Amino acid sequence: MKRGLLVVYTILLIFLNITPSVPSSPVQNGDKLVHFFEFALLGLLGRSLWVYLLPLPVLLEFFQLFVPGRTFSFADMGANLIGFALGVLIGWLHEGSHKGAQVSDPGRG
Repeated sequence: MKRGLLVVYTILLIFLNITPSVPSSPVQNGDKLVHFFEFALLGLLGRSLWVYLLPLPVLLEFFQLFVPGRTFSFADMGANLIGFALGVLIGWLHEGSHKGAQVSDPGRG
């Protein structure tokens, strides 16, 4: 189920990042927040495959050079990478918090 969600989200993310028209944000530099959260969710969902997903935050920003109405931005790329890294880190921390020792041992009476 998790892999399926990751695949669907990755396809959606690719589509959203190569779509020509983008609504503008009413908040100054609000697009950086959108980039951050988009890729934080990708990092969270794909934490076990982070090595394979790592090029995506960079490549999708470069692809925007070839999409009419879109612009390349190092700041957007930075937001993508920081969001992705933080998402992976949060996922690992959350995963590790559930792998601790059991409180009780059902085998002992």
